[in-house]
Amino acid sequence: MVKPNNLRKVSIARLKQEMQDTVFLSDDLAITTIDYLRNPTSEIPVSLDGFAAMIMMSGSAVLSIDTETYEVRPNMLVFFRPGSIIRTIRCSSDATAYLVACSKAFVSDIQVDISASLPIHMRFGRKPCLQVTERDVAEIRQFFQLIKTVIQSDKERYRKEIIHTLFTAVFYLITELNQREQSSEQKQGRCEVLFDQFMQLLGEYNKRERNVSFYARQLNITPKYLSSVVKEVSGKTAAKWIDESVILEAKSLLKYSGMSIQEIAYHLNFSTQSFFGKYFKQHTGTSPSRYKRKG
Repeated sequence: MVKPNNLRKVSIARLKQEMQDTVFLSDDLAITTIDYLRNPTSEIPVSLDGFAAMIMMSGSAVLSIDTETYEVRPNMLVFFRPGSIIRTIRCSSDATAYLVACSKAFVSDIQVDISASLPIHMRFGRKPCLQVTERDVAEIRQFFQLIKTVIQSDKERYRKEIIHTLFTAVFYLITELNQREQSSEQKQGRCEVLFDQFMQLLGEYNKRERNVSFYARQLNITPKYLSSVVKEVSGKTAAKWIDESVILEAKSLLKYSGMSIQEIAYHLNFSTQSFFGKYFKQHTGTSPSRYKRKG
């Protein structure tokens, strides 16, 4: 367990101040390069205040992410979720990586299909490393280079919207790479198979089913067994995954659909708008109306 005084908090604002050659959008987005000499996790563990993705370009490194150890090689993507505790155990002198860090608010503004976002959302906490090809890396870097160009350009009026659109494209590209890996690798056991089936069902039924028992029936297992399998594989309960998927869907509808809150409540199979409001506030700390106004 990492002691608080041995843990360094890192935000987008801090990356802007401490990393050289960093391109940034306010305190919401930072794109930079890290290497053997410029590595914010080389001395003590750090905890990220936001999401991040790293593309290993050369050399190698061994990272500890939330107590698990991973060997990172060239053409490997590494995903970090908010609150992840990261430490570099060792890295080669020729190690270089491309780092993109985003605030939670920035990510929540990216409009993506919920059925596509769930597998990637799951990956942040369960399987953070994704090996891709040199061509894949080149394609992803082209998008990020374009994002850097937009940030540094004199086009200010729709800059944020353009960058969100480009990030949406990167998201779907990484989603396809993730699906390609899943289809090519062998399942490790029944628990992983059941978990993947549960996530597929969740993407299909989360608009109307919030009960663990429903998903257990679809899989012909007991709710207790489903909950234990999901907890073992992902570290989170089935109920937690269900709630997170419903909230992701609700946020997307509130921001982008143009539907009224009452329409969204019925669309998500809540019996009343009031019940939906209490559910949303319980899981987000704010009301649907306030979230909709803010968006």
